[in-house]
Parts: sequence; structure tokens; C-alpha cells
Amino acid sequence: MIKFYRITLIYISILILLTIPFGINYTGTPISQEDNVLILINEKLYPKVSKKLDRYIVDVEEKFPVDLILVKVNITKPEEIRSLLQQEYYTNHISGAILVGEIPFVLWKQGFGDNKGILSLFYEDLDGKFEDRDNDGFYDYHIFGENNGPEIWVCWMRPPIFAQSFYLNRFLDKTHLYYTGEIKIEDKAFVACHEDYDNNFYGLVGVVPILEEIYGTVDKDGEGRDLTIAREIWYRLSNSRYKVFDTWQHASSTYQTWDKGGFNSLQIFLLLRKGPLITFIYGCHSADFWTAPGDNIFNINTAVSYVFGSSIGEASSGTSWSYGTEYKYLIYESLRNHSYLGEAWFNMESYIETQGFIENRYPDRDPHMECAGNNLIGNPFLYA
Repeated sequence: MIKFYRITLIYISILILLTIPFGINYTGTPISQEDNVLILINEKLYPKVSKKLDRYIVDVEEKFPVDLILVKVNITKPEEIRSLLQQEYYTNHISGAILVGEIPFVLWKQGFGDNKGILSLFYEDLDGKFEDRDNDGFYDYHIFGENNGPEIWVCWMRPPIFAQSFYLNRFLDKTHLYYTGEIKIEDKAFVACHEDYDNNFYGLVGVVPILEEIYGTVDKDGEGRDLTIAREIWYRLSNSRYKVFDTWQHASSTYQTWDKGGFNSLQIFLLLRKGPLITFIYGCHSADFWTAPGDNIFNINTAVSYVFGSSIGEASSGTSWSYGTEYKYLIYESLRNHSYLGEAWFNMESYIETQGFIENRYPDRDPHMECAGNNLIGNPFLYA
């Protein structure tokens, strides 16, 4: 029997009368209804960031078709977080959740190879079941629910833990400046592929055509025989403010490797001043904040560094283990159709985290022992 800690459920549903006509979002696109989105934050962290987090809620509700529900929790077990999300899904019909600060996570171990790490799907697939069949502390078996896929999307607003309130407040200042138009972004994207992944410019899971539809201008590095060189990519990022930086390269939890050279997360965190608004990383362990939690400045996760560092970055994504987010084009298709980033992330997750997809993609594997391990980090309320 699960023992529940005392939970302070202070729901702040700030219902603001928008200054735009009902049924139209700020892009002028018709909408059918507003999404309910949960924000979970540790009750001890909230007083240190309350002023700027409350301002973030107001900013988001003014600009996006959402109602945000703020819940302050004192929970140390992921299973209790999942139970709370299930309750909110069935009672308030939430479509997504933002997990702020050190919200606990579960660990997953694949049935093939040595892949293991953070499993966001545990909080997204709310009618499925997860089991630890060998009792080693890692979930290793996923039973698909009736819906056969995620019910909600999840975004981790998780700064480095050694100074989390400082970096979270700085991040929330950055989101406010972007929403008020004080941070200007160039209307273009940048795609860089290590030569191993060259076909991902235009191949089956290629991203360039859809990005060209959205932005028109797409800078490219690594196409054909062109090799990616770290200093050249750094120069582009340091001198431009891209909407999207889509990367395909080998990585670890604290490092990105190009054909020549690479970036470490400390370099990104401290020295990148402009850079991309959104960074999508195809690279192993690139969003693994389990082994690189930011307990000190030399151990900050790569994806986290793009968001909570000194750049203009507000969102990033990557994987927990030795995989890549190869269906990123599904995110762009949704963004093109006027979804915000959280919705677009759900468009990808609800496609790849299904039994049928896994059976087709990996016909030699047990679909109950296979998960993608994708993590979305930062601010999910961004339009293309």
C-alpha cells in the first residue's frame, strides 16, 4: 500500500478574461477549447520563485489557449506523483504537466542492451502499467493501456540543483522578456548533422523540408561531404538568434561531439550568449539529468545547459539513454499547424510510444520492454 505524504494542493486557476475574442488564439487561429495544464512545484521551492512563477502563469494564459493549475507538493515518490497526475487527468482533464524543480522521476531499464535512465513516459502514459519484474529498482516492463499511448505531455522545468532557485528565477525572467518582445529572434532555423546522420536532412525522418515550410530560411551544416566542425557551429550559434537548432550528432549527458571537436555543457551554460530559442538534440544521453543533475557546475546536463544557461534558449529536448529523437519532424508538423510546443511534443510521443509503432520499428523486440526515453525541458509554451 502506498503511503502518501501530506500534500498541499493549492490550486491557483487564474482565470483571466483575454483581450482577444473567445475561440481565437493570439495568432488568429481558431481554437476549439482551452487546455488545462498542471504545474507541479515543490512547496519548499515555491516561496523562492513565487513572484516570477506567478507572472509566468499570467503571461502564458494571456497568450496561449490554456488554463494553468498550480499545485505545490511535498512528495518524494514518483508513484505518488503519477497518482496525482492520474487524478488530475480524470477530474480536470489535463492535457499536459510542467514539473518544476526537483520533482522525483523513475528509472527504466530496456530489455535490450544496457540502456537505462529517466522515463518521462511513466508520467505521460497514465492508463498503462509499469513493472519492475526483476526487483532491481528499474522499471523494465510496460503494459499498454486501453488508449495505447500517452494521455498527456510532460515538460521538465528543471534547473541545475546546486543553485536551482537562482537559475529558475533567471529563466522565468527570460521567458517574460521573450513574451513581451524584448528578446528578438530571427525567423530561421539551423540544422547540423554529424556525417553519420547526413541522411536526416532529407531522408525518411528528415527535418529540413518541414522547417523550410515554417521558416523559409534554414542554415545547414554537414550536408553531403561537408563535415561538422565545432568552432564553425559555435560561431553560428554565437552570432545568430535562431528559432530552432536541430542537431544530429553523438553525445553524452555533458558533451556533444561533432565530426571535428565538440561542446561540453559548461561551455554552453556559461559562454553561449545568443543561440537558439529551441534546441532539439539527437544524441545519446543528451537530456539525461539523472547522471548529470547539476549538483555542481561541471556536471550540468547538455540539454539543460541550453535552457538554463546564459543563452536566449527556452526549451530543449533529448534522450535519457543511447537513443535519438529520430521522429522530430512530427513536432514540426504540429508547430506548423499552430500548436504550441507542448502539444507538438505530444504529437511525437503519442506516435512513437505505442505498441504498433514499436512492433513495426523493432520487429525483433518485445514492445513491452522498449521505450524511447525522450525528455522535453524548459518552457513548453512557444509557437513556431
